[in-house]
Amino acid sequence: MSEGGNAAPATPTANFKTFRELRLERRGALLEIQFNRPAVQNALRRRTVYELLRALDVANADETVSLVVLTGNAKAFTSGNDLTDLLALQRKSGTEALDLHFRASNYVMKSLVKKMLNNRKVLVALVQGNCIGLGVVICALCDIIYATESAQFWMPFSQLGLCAEGATSWTLPQLLGRSKAAELLLFGERLDGKAALQHGMIASLVTDEQEFWRRMEQHSRLPAASLRSSKKLLLQPWRQQLLDALDAECEQLEALRLGPTYRAQIMAFARRSKL
Repeated sequence: MSEGGNAAPATPTANFKTFRELRLERRGALLEIQFNRPAVQNALRRRTVYELLRALDVANADETVSLVVLTGNAKAFTSGNDLTDLLALQRKSGTEALDLHFRASNYVMKSLVKKMLNNRKVLVALVQGNCIGLGVVICALCDIIYATESAQFWMPFSQLGLCAEGATSWTLPQLLGRSKAAELLLFGERLDGKAALQHGMIASLVTDEQEFWRRMEQHSRLPAASLRSSKKLLLQPWRQQLLDALDAECEQLEALRLGPTYRAQIMAFARRSKL
């Protein structure tokens, strides 16, 4: 983790030691949540998502935290769902266990979206390297996204026999415009850091990470009540539309997951990822 200029050193606390797949550190009034599975480009399995839900609760309950930065490492923010985990589950426990896993997917996704949507703190994403699938979902639910030139946003939903998830059918058109969002969601086209800036998905490109952390610490010292009020006002006009999109997506996803295309595609994708 970088320390920048006059920024306070990042400090783990005793409460954070219970996290295994995330790394939490305090920088004054700023809480950094880092995806911490570098061996698999920070791929997210169920345990990782459950830890993220808990970390967001920790931030929400702490009155001394005003700003949360979600990040990964130089290679990846996150490479999305850990599909090799699905392959291992099928081999170990069979198709029935895999079916149960898929049936719980909508519940887990809704829990994550609502947890982020209802968080009172300013949520910031810092993206370096790959940001795939669920990673893009998470970024799009943050209040502000920053990225480096190395960032690569990718949503291979169609390639996996799925459709938009995590309310991206609503959030991405808001961030990118309808046509560009459709290109990413329908065709699985990639978007790099410069293009993300050009289309308005990110606030700015980060060229100096130390300066980024200095600025975020500075922002975290703004009056917390003012930050909360402005965030609430920004969310209010589109909260229900986002939730309606999430429900519609989950209905489509449930049908797609029961079909043969998804099962075959995801297992093939998982085998290729394992090579």
